[in-house]
Amino acid sequence: MAVAEQVREMLHTGTLTQVMQHEERLAHAAAHDPDGLEALRAAIAGDDQAVAIAAVHAVSHIDDERASDVLDAALRDARPFLREHSAWAFARRRPRTAAIPPLVDLVIAGGFGGMIAQRTLEAWGDDAPQAVVAHLSEALRTRSAAPVRRRLTETLGLIRDPRALPHLDRAAHDPSEEAAVRDAARDALDDARHRDPRDRDARERDPVATAGRGSAADTELTIAQLFLGADIDAGLRTVGSGNNGGIATLLVRLGDALIDDAPSCDGPVGGPIGGGRSDRSGAAPATVGRVLTLSRGADVAHTPAATAAAAQPSRHAYAPIHLPVAATSVEDTWSNFVAARRGIARALTEHGPVHAIHLRMADVGTFAAWDVANARGIPVIFTAAPDPHALIESLEHSGVLTRQNFGEHDARDRYWFRARLVRDLARRADHTVLMPRERLRADLQRLVGIEIDDAAQYTPVAEGIDVGVLDAAVDEARAVAQGADPEPLLAELAELLRGLPAHRQGLPLLITVGRLHRVKGMSSIVEAWADPELREHCNLLIVGGNLARPSADEAEQIARIDALVDPAERAAQGLLLVGHRPNETAARWVAAARFGIPGLAAPHGVYVCGSMKEEFGLAILEAMAAGVFVIAPLRGGPATYVESGRTGVLVDTSDVGQLRAAIATGLARAADEPDARAAASRALVSERFSIHTMARTLAGIYRAAHGRRRTAPLSTESDQHA
Repeated sequence: MAVAEQVREMLHTGTLTQVMQHEERLAHAAAHDPDGLEALRAAIAGDDQAVAIAAVHAVSHIDDERASDVLDAALRDARPFLREHSAWAFARRRPRTAAIPPLVDLVIAGGFGGMIAQRTLEAWGDDAPQAVVAHLSEALRTRSAAPVRRRLTETLGLIRDPRALPHLDRAAHDPSEEAAVRDAARDALDDARHRDPRDRDARERDPVATAGRGSAADTELTIAQLFLGADIDAGLRTVGSGNNGGIATLLVRLGDALIDDAPSCDGPVGGPIGGGRSDRSGAAPATVGRVLTLSRGADVAHTPAATAAAAQPSRHAYAPIHLPVAATSVEDTWSNFVAARRGIARALTEHGPVHAIHLRMADVGTFAAWDVANARGIPVIFTAAPDPHALIESLEHSGVLTRQNFGEHDARDRYWFRARLVRDLARRADHTVLMPRERLRADLQRLVGIEIDDAAQYTPVAEGIDVGVLDAAVDEARAVAQGADPEPLLAELAELLRGLPAHRQGLPLLITVGRLHRVKGMSSIVEAWADPELREHCNLLIVGGNLARPSADEAEQIARIDALVDPAERAAQGLLLVGHRPNETAARWVAAARFGIPGLAAPHGVYVCGSMKEEFGLAILEAMAAGVFVIAPLRGGPATYVESGRTGVLVDTSDVGQLRAAIATGLARAADEPDARAAASRALVSERFSIHTMARTLAGIYRAAHGRRRTAPLSTESDQHA
């Protein structure tokens, strides 16, 4: 189909996710139909912002200098989303000197656009190093703000040309430069030294530097896992603050379980689609001997305590990746890309050899780690879920997201980039793990555009929780309900409840645990509960968020909650907004919602999750393991394990009215045969969603991926698309 026909079809048919998938066909058509350039130019100028973005990327496939003219115009367009997508698309093309200044301007601005521009300038540095270095050094000469100078210095360090070195050396040793700028220059110089062929020859002989290239007969594997959106510690002390959500708990528990179980399963692994291949070499099957968990750690990376901890050998080690930009918003995180890539590379070397790396989330950490793994030939396991695809579908269904405003929303939430990263990684990882869903195959095809029929490539793996933590919480909560004195964690909850007016003491608890983020729907829960008729039947306990130093996302949710319930009236109304607590504390409080606390909370409380989308829902599973009746999102993973009407209620959480009705239903049903329901919930979680079950399945996948590891690094072509 010719380009013009493709564009017409995209303009008049399909959903936003279908338009995003159609981009591949449009790009293929553009590569074979240079006469379609005018149709693409018209689409870029049109008011369908989703098709305009697809057209920008399609233009980059046309082998004609006029295509660069179109991209150059888009790079200077008044619409920010077009400037960023043009900078991204330009990475596919030969260097264009006139486009370097606006790319440098994007680097100066920072954020996602700055990261994309850095990568394009890095690609152009091989063919036009003199021009790139000249423009970056000129910008350094005229800019004084330290964050800007750091980004420019970082970008200079990406240019593999001797002309960049004097500028880096000057910045590294200039006492008048801010520390962040000097650090960026030193890191860049260190990278340059390691790019020296003589050093590379030495590293080829160094078993630590050749991480991931060991013998398939190795009997102990080191597996790396990471999430740079959180400060992950073994004690889970920051869970619920900022971006420290369920994944932080998961990685700690999973890393421990991988080592504790030390599985050596010889058969297939995984779920109904199939699993990895068994080792037929005759060698002893490899087991997971060490786990390396990488997280943000910006505040602790260089402290004496962190240095001492890193020196201690551990089978589950934690390595902080120092990120220079404090992530007060998601947009800030993209400015950490270069530092993340360098930090991950150093950590894998220091803690190597690493035999496989497990990536999750479509974020800057995953993108940076993908680069590092490609360069080193380390097998990659990727957990794929239709995120942000399901969110896009939900927002389009509600009318919030349209073709006419998609680009403006994309400039804030990076939907196109994240969706492309998920699709490319799902297709090209050594093994792809899938989040269970009711219609797994259909949803992955419809939303993401990937086929998952290859059993050797795709395995559904349910996430797991440590059921023992919930069992201990249940035992204590039951004892307190029967008259025992509460231990400190439950005593803290009791003290909070004593702060409620007397007439509200003794009502059941409606409890939710999670991050204060609009996607998690905390303000929607408050809006549903704040209806006077519902509010008089229960108190609402929200566990999560950094109330003392809220991030931008947290502040937005707090403002919405305050608009619904006057902060001075929270206790009087029955709202307890208490901030984040360690995972063990949250488990105790959820269990207390089931049994109550004599004189302070009635039994038969309800757990509610108001997320706009929940790919799996670890906190929901924890509530079920504690025997609590749950209210959960209809869309996503919970539908695969919540038995609506018995163990919980599934609801369209985008509709506050439906959410309110579901909570009322839950409060009414929670007292129906509570012990039988709790036993059924606990049995289901123990049998299907234990962290140890998850660990055994993943260990088999890691072993198989290592056994059939790549013989050469993956092509980086998709990096220009992801």
